Amino acid sequence: MFTQEKISENEVQTILSVFAIGTIKKIKPLETSGNITYIVDTTQGKYVLRLSPSGYRYRSKNEILGELELIKHLTRYAIPSLTPITTKNGETLLSWKKHHGYVREFNKGKEKANPTLHEIELFGEWLGKFHSSIEGFSTKHKRIHRWDVNTTKKNFVFDKEMILKSNFPNKKAFLQKLSAELSEINFSKSLPKGTIHEDLGKRHVLWEKDSIVGVIDFDRSYYGELILDLGQACRGWCFSEKSGKWSMAHFEALISGYQKYRKMTVLEKKNIVDAIRFGILERSLSFALHFTTSKDVADAEYANYSLHTLLKNIEENRNAIENILEHKTV
Repeated sequence: MFTQEKISENEVQTILSVFAIGTIKKIKPLETSGNITYIVDTTQGKYVLRLSPSGYRYRSKNEILGELELIKHLTRYAIPSLTPITTKNGETLLSWKKHHGYVREFNKGKEKANPTLHEIELFGEWLGKFHSSIEGFSTKHKRIHRWDVNTTKKNFVFDKEMILKSNFPNKKAFLQKLSAELSEINFSKSLPKGTIHEDLGKRHVLWEKDSIVGVIDFDRSYYGELILDLGQACRGWCFSEKSGKWSMAHFEALISGYQKYRKMTVLEKKNIVDAIRFGILERSLSFALHFTTSKDVADAEYANYSLHTLLKNIEENRNAIENILEHKTV
């Protein structure tokens, strides 16, 4: 999947020397991250060092500062996220050889690959609280990277060329279908907006027993329609892990939890299916682009699986989803 950029242990020690975190005992790379990420065990505890990598996942100082603004904003509302620690000089932003990031305390929470309906409802509650707190909120430091509909369509011109130059299987047919599906999706400018997370899959939500103790990876956050966040969340939480089929029970649980803390508008309810569809299309494109550098067959397989299987599944359930939101009080 990700090809992680790495730095030496000596470099990690040099970077961390500006923090009062005790003596370093062990440094371990976090292989699942697309960022430069290390878990560091010290005499004072465990910490996570995260720096933006080179290439398309690079983030400028301003973008990291925007991410830190968002995390600080969430702490005011007591919403579980993972707060960065400061250096000996009281700074939070960390810069090293044009890479920017921060250090946070390690969280013992674990993701739940197969959450229960109750746990999905609890996640929905977290998302409702999150959206209530960030509706209308925009960071002073602007985020350049965006994954909204208009930006995705604009970038598709260049993304298509990258995929065509690669060995992506059946690339012309894949791109033709992806282009046709994207062209059908448009959202009203009247939809509520805020600084959304954008990537609220199960792996970014950390649990201890049946409580959410942290949400990680705000590096894709940007100011956009709240419904795009909700669509991506439904994509990540409402398909069965075993069958890949859309689960109406999962959807009802998530929306029930969500609307305890934030009621969806009429316009959002009308657009939720297309928001889920867009979430699937955006991830399909994202994994196709991953393949151009990783050459990992699994990336290409997931891109095709999303475009053909998951998208078809959503269309088959469109009426049921819309009926639930129209008639069911949740």
